[in-house]
Amino acid sequence: MAQVADFTVITDNWVLEKDQNSISFNIPSNIDTKSPAVLGFMLNVQNLDDLTLKIHLNGSEVWNWKFSDDKRTVFFQEVIGAGVLKSGSNVFKFSSTTDDFHLVKVSDVVVWWQANI
Repeated sequence: MAQVADFTVITDNWVLEKDQNSISFNIPSNIDTKSPAVLGFMLNVQNLDDLTLKIHLNGSEVWNWKFSDDKRTVFFQEVIGAGVLKSGSNVFKFSSTTDDFHLVKVSDVVVWWQANI
């Protein structure tokens, strides 16, 4: 069966962790779940102390990063292992841990996946 790359936009807007750290999204039934996928996202972090940020897709941790005190907006891209995404409903979740003031938000979250045609 032939394959092509396809993508799903999870969100195009800035989403604050304190307001909505979980986003549901759908993937069509032609996804090849045996192929890896690619997650891309903009991240804005403001923190006064060390902060660890984790991203989960469907309950599987797919990204973990530690920031020192800083303020930054950056783009990240991460390869996601096969079998994490599924056809139908999926969940993107991000969470941070720190002992001090922090602000975390994501935007332009997109996942690229292989489609069977």
